[in-house]
Amino acid sequence: MFAVSIPILPPQASEFAFNYDLLFWYITAVIGAGSLAVYGAIAWFCFRHLQVGPVPAPTPRILGSHKIEVVWTVIPALLFLSFFVWGTRLFNDQVEVPADAPEYFVVGKQWMWKMQHPDGQREINELHVPVGIAMRITGTSEDVIHDFGIPAFRSKFDVIPGRYTGTWYKPTVEGTYHIFCDQYCGQGHSQMVGKVHVLSQANHEAWKEGSYRIAPGKNPVDGSPAWEGRKLFLKMQCVTCHNAETSARAPRLEGYFGNVRPLQGGSSVKFDEAYIRNSIRNPMAQVADGWKPIMPAYPPSQLDETELRNLVAYIKSLKPGDLPTRNDNYPAPVNAPGAPTSQGGLTR
Repeated sequence: MFAVSIPILPPQASEFAFNYDLLFWYITAVIGAGSLAVYGAIAWFCFRHLQVGPVPAPTPRILGSHKIEVVWTVIPALLFLSFFVWGTRLFNDQVEVPADAPEYFVVGKQWMWKMQHPDGQREINELHVPVGIAMRITGTSEDVIHDFGIPAFRSKFDVIPGRYTGTWYKPTVEGTYHIFCDQYCGQGHSQMVGKVHVLSQANHEAWKEGSYRIAPGKNPVDGSPAWEGRKLFLKMQCVTCHNAETSARAPRLEGYFGNVRPLQGGSSVKFDEAYIRNSIRNPMAQVADGWKPIMPAYPPSQLDETELRNLVAYIKSLKPGDLPTRNDNYPAPVNAPGAPTSQGGLTR
């Protein structure tokens, strides 16, 4: 009933973590055994040579033993040297970055972590990475010295103003793990935390595109195709017809991806990337059942292939509750063209 699980160490979520923990427990075992041997010997001598009764004659001079001196000098020296050799090997493995590792950038700022992916996606206090892929981390700071630490990866490094420092990871276990600033950096130091999300290869590809989101209501990741597609969706006024209002003149598009869409004439089609693409290029070819064929076509002269890919990625990512609200229902600011003035008239 009152059982509480308190882990001794954070989870092992990187290739480096296992080797690090092995060295940690080896050092702990050697130091622990040596300490027990020393304190045990002290306790034994205390009781073995406890004096009871009259004090005997002075203890005669006892000459040292060269063999004992060599033993208790060489054995500890070899043990401590093993710490150094093993630790040096781990350190070299940690600083020798694989040549094909993609490079991620981290910028520390009081009091947040700003991340940028090789493909341009940007995050704040979060980092999404694929499992089983080595990755290079390069960091710097905008103000003071910070320290980018991920306990589950058993790794941390200082990010320093005016310099680039870094390390590398190879995540091995999917999950969500803590990011801390391990260098005191001011009043908000304790709030400078984040999360690293280790995803499967498929989920990470979906995340890069912008379609991997656990909960609705959150915009696609900054810099992703879906994020660019959202900007196009608003810029081209798609939200005028495709919106969440009851008076909408076109389907809502939320949560449709992967489902079957009924069409006029009694046929149906799978709502996939090909259907979205065809519906933008030639919307009259497959009109959704129950809706009027009022959508104009968008040829390459109006929407190039890159923009079309981004728009498809955004529509694919939409979950119930994600569609933005029409902004033309809101009154224009006071004194804006065509809006009421502060004196009650209309501006021209």
